[in-house]
Parts: sequence; structure tokens; C-alpha cells
Amino acid sequence: MTLAPKTRYDGVAMIIHWLTAVLMIYMVFFGEDLMKSGETLAKAGDTANATFEPSIHVTLGVSILLLTLLRIFWRVTHTAPAYPASMKRYEVVASKSLHGLFYILLIAIPLTGWITFGGFSEEVPAMAQAQLFGLFAMPQPPFTGEWAKELHELGSNAAMILIGLHVLAALKHQFIDKDGIFGRMLPW
Repeated sequence: MTLAPKTRYDGVAMIIHWLTAVLMIYMVFFGEDLMKSGETLAKAGDTANATFEPSIHVTLGVSILLLTLLRIFWRVTHTAPAYPASMKRYEVVASKSLHGLFYILLIAIPLTGWITFGGFSEEVPAMAQAQLFGLFAMPQPPFTGEWAKELHELGSNAAMILIGLHVLAALKHQFIDKDGIFGRMLPW
């Protein structure tokens, strides 16, 4: 008796994917606003409220990093469904490349954000009290650098582009190719 080939991701992979997607989309479009709001309040002297939105930013960033590490572990220990036979070789290579770049960015953006946060806390001392998961102050990095801010912003911009490409590719497979790729990550 042979097992039928796996055609969908399992529930854990789907949950990790969609949680990460929602958090990442929110962060690339609104994450900078969260930090600017805190900076504005701190400079206006409202240090009591200045760390609320930056705390959301750092908590979501760390959540994305933790979800990504869990996702990598899950992916290594659980096989992904095979690509449809109808996919062209360049599509498979593009898909694997895009996913590899996502993994790199989903680790690099939070790490460069953490390094950037150290410099931000030096400029706006109230930010040193930003809370991680509402439990404790965000640990300050051992070093800071303007380069990290540039990389953090570059990574966020690259993530916006990759998210757009990923969505367009999913829609192409759903509505043009009709090959079931989109359904592999849907719970229904």
C-alpha cells in the first residue's frame, strides 16, 4: 500500500505562515509609524505614554523572529507538499528563491531592528523602557550602528516587494494556472 502524495501543508505550517504574514504586513506598512509616535510623545515630554507603540513594534518584531525560527524548525522536520508537475522549472526556482529570501529577511529585519533600537534609545532615552511582550524592558544590544538602521529600512522595503511578488504569484497560480498551489496553504 502506498501513501497518497502530500498536497497541502499541515495545520501548524498554515498557522505559522498566516500569523507571520499578518504580522509582517502590518509591520512593513505601520511599524515605522509606531516608532515615530513614541518618539514624538517622548520629545513632547509624555514619557508615560511614549513607549506604548514602540513596545508594540518590538513585541511584533520579536514575534516575527520567533515564528520564523519555529517555521524553519517545522519545515526541516516536516516535508512540504510537492510542486505541481505543471510548474515550469523557472517557477520552481523562483518560488524556492523567494521563500529563501523571505527566511533571510524574517530573521535579518528583527535583528537589525534590535541593533537599531539601541541607537534609538540613546537618542530618545524614554525608549529604553519599551516593553517586550509587556513583561520586561527590551534588552539593549551590546552595540549600535547607523548601518543597522539602513539595513533595517532596506530589509523592510525589500519585504514589501517580496510580499507583493508572493501575492501576485499566488493569484497567478489560483486564477490563471489553476494548479492548486494557492490551496496548499489554505485551511479549507
